[in-house]
Amino acid sequence: MAIPKIEYPTHNIFLHSLDRNVKFRPFLVKEEKILLIAKESKDPEEIRNAVIQIIANCTAEPIEIDKLPIFDIEMIFLKLRARSVGESVKLQFHCQNQVSEDSNGDPIFCNSDTDYVLDLEKVKYEIPEGHDNKVMITDKIGVKLKYPTLTSAVKEEKDEIETMINMVADNVEYVFDEESVTKPADMQPNELISFLDTLTVEALERIKMFFATSPKVVLEDHVTCKKCGFEHVMHSEDLLSFFI
Repeated sequence: MAIPKIEYPTHNIFLHSLDRNVKFRPFLVKEEKILLIAKESKDPEEIRNAVIQIIANCTAEPIEIDKLPIFDIEMIFLKLRARSVGESVKLQFHCQNQVSEDSNGDPIFCNSDTDYVLDLEKVKYEIPEGHDNKVMITDKIGVKLKYPTLTSAVKEEKDEIETMINMVADNVEYVFDEESVTKPADMQPNELISFLDTLTVEALERIKMFFATSPKVVLEDHVTCKKCGFEHVMHSEDLLSFFI
């Protein structure tokens, strides 16, 4: 007699970069094993590959996981974790509220720890107002940028500007003016780097702002200190680090 096939529920998760819902199934034991093995290795590349593999396994429709921006990867993973393992994560908060002053007028802080529960159902995208993936370099010339992915490799150079130029070059979708659009694939080797080297410092700063104001996955909540009673507003980012 054949072993019965287990049917899994699917969940819709809205992805900002695709501007639509995508269907996913929950984590299974095999996905938990993939993540556990990767975490034990403590190899960042192996952990990144494991996250991508887990999401690919759970995707109920064809999408290019390795091309999704980091913020969408975070949203998928956190939502799947909530649906598969549970939406509550027990953490501890350290209170730094000033409660009084000593005889010298120096502040005395609460310095107590309070247990609280992180509710993954409250995660959301945070998108700064006015954020745009098209950045004008001059009145007539601009670049359309794409968001870094989990597999984007930023090579650290000795020079901070050179590191930034390389990151920008890896994330240029195309260069445009009033008459034409040129993609990196249509350029000669190093042509894009040479073009970026001719930017003014002000233009490079505008491009840096694109990356600095990219969408984030955040969780906002309130935690009341059990000792001093002060209510803290929690604003958590980089939530993926809690689990990998």
